[in-house]
Amino acid sequence: MGEPDSKIIDMHMHVGLLGDKWPYWGHFSDWYRRQIVYKLFLFYSRVDEKNVSDLFLRDMAIKTIESSNLSKVVCLALDPVYDAKGNRRTDRSNVWVDNDFIIKELRKNLPDKVLLGASVHPYDPQFLNRVRKCVDEEAVVMKWLPSAQQFDLAEEKTRDAMLSLAKVGRNEKPLPLLLHIGPEFAIPTTDEKTSSYDYLSWSWTDKLVNFLRGRKRWHTPGIRKVHENIKAALDEGLTIIFAHAGLPYFSSGLLGRFLEHSDFKTVEKYLTGTIKEDFKGRCYTDVSAFCTPFRHKFFSEIKKLPPELLLLGSDFPTPAFELSADLAEILEDFKAVLKGQLYRIVVPQGNLLDVNCRELQKAFPGHPMFTNFSKLI
Repeated sequence: MGEPDSKIIDMHMHVGLLGDKWPYWGHFSDWYRRQIVYKLFLFYSRVDEKNVSDLFLRDMAIKTIESSNLSKVVCLALDPVYDAKGNRRTDRSNVWVDNDFIIKELRKNLPDKVLLGASVHPYDPQFLNRVRKCVDEEAVVMKWLPSAQQFDLAEEKTRDAMLSLAKVGRNEKPLPLLLHIGPEFAIPTTDEKTSSYDYLSWSWTDKLVNFLRGRKRWHTPGIRKVHENIKAALDEGLTIIFAHAGLPYFSSGLLGRFLEHSDFKTVEKYLTGTIKEDFKGRCYTDVSAFCTPFRHKFFSEIKKLPPELLLLGSDFPTPAFELSADLAEILEDFKAVLKGQLYRIVVPQGNLLDVNCRELQKAFPGHPMFTNFSKLI
C-alpha cells in the first residue's frame, strides 16, 4: 500500500449488513438478495455469496478502506422507511444501515480513515434530536435516498427537515445533505410508485413513459413544490450535494430520454446559481459511479461544470472499470481468462476504491474534485 494522499477523500461509499449478527443495525431483504444487482455487487467485490454474513461484510469493508491509498472514506448509512405518521418501517426497506454500525464497528477499527455519512429519515418525529446526535458523532454528511426511503421532496415534513439541517452543523457550517437524484438501480424501493421521488424534473417524455406503465404508474412528482423546498433550504444556508450529477446510468441521446430519466440540466442550473451566489447555501455534485462504459460518455459534460463544485466519490460497491487500460493490461487480463479466471473480464485488479480514484485522475488530471471535499468539511 502506498502513502495516502492527505487531502483525497472518497465521500460516497456504501456499506451493508445481512442482519444475522446485528439485525438492529441493518438488513438486506430476502427479495433484494434474489436480485441481479445484489449478486453483481458481490461479484464485483469478489465475494462468494455463501460467505456473506455481518462479520464478513464488516471485515471486507475494513480491509477495503484500510488498504486503499485514500486519506479517508465516508461510509454511508441509510435510515429505513418511516411512514407518513412517523412510524419506523424496516419491513418496507429493501436495504437499511444504521449510523451506529459505522460508528461502533467501522470507525472504531479505523478511526483515522472512516468518516460518518449519517442518515436520518425526514419523517422521523425525532429528526432534529437524531441529527444533533450525528453531529456530535462528527458526521460529515446527511444521506437521503427519497425513492428507497419513500419520502416526497415536495412534502412540508421534508422542507422542515431541510430547514433544520441548515441550522445544525459543526464549526459554524451546516451539515451537508447528500441527496440522491435521478435514476436509482442499486437500492430499489419496495413501493414502485415512489421511484420518481428522486426526480427534480418531469418532462413530456417522463409523462409519456409513465402513462405507458398503466396500473404500475409512478407518483407524479410535484416539481414546483420540490424546488420551492430546496430553494428555501438553500436560502437558509443549507449545503446540498446532488449525487451522480443527476445523470442516467445507461442511456444517452434522444432515445435515452425515453429509456432513462436525467436531472443533469437541473443540477447544472443549481451549480450555476451557486457560482452566481443566488442563495446563501451552496450546491455541489459528486462523480460517484462514473467509471463505467455507460457514464464515460458524459465526461465531456462534467468537465464543463464549475470545477470547485465537483466532489470525488466511488459509490462502492457499484462497479468501476479500468477505462484507461492499455494493451499490456488487456493482454494480462486475456491470459488470466484463458486460465479460468473469468472475473478478470470485468473486475479490475487491486483495491477497488483506488481503481475508481485512479481512473478519474487519468480522465480529469489536476482537477480540484479530488481535494474539494476536504475543504468542504
